[in-house]
Amino acid sequence: MNTFPSLPEQGKNLAKFSFEVVKNTLSISPNPVLSTEEEQQQRLNICNGCEYYTMKRCMHCGCFMEQKVKFSVSKCPVNKW
Repeated sequence: MNTFPSLPEQGKNLAKFSFEVVKNTLSISPNPVLSTEEEQQQRLNICNGCEYYTMKRCMHCGCFMEQKVKFSVSKCPVNKW
């Protein structure tokens, strides 16, 4: 896989992610919105070794991973973290 997902697919991924952040923020017993610095670094370390990671983006979902890892509800699209 040498390209990012199509723009419509990237938009769908962003909308799904945004919905999860808002849902978590508004829930009755919300989890912290942001992950800890340690968790962010652990996630980025995993991304750095991933075959889908290039130019600070994930070729599987199209996300800018330095931003995505900051949110506690974020998930790796290939379940590595």
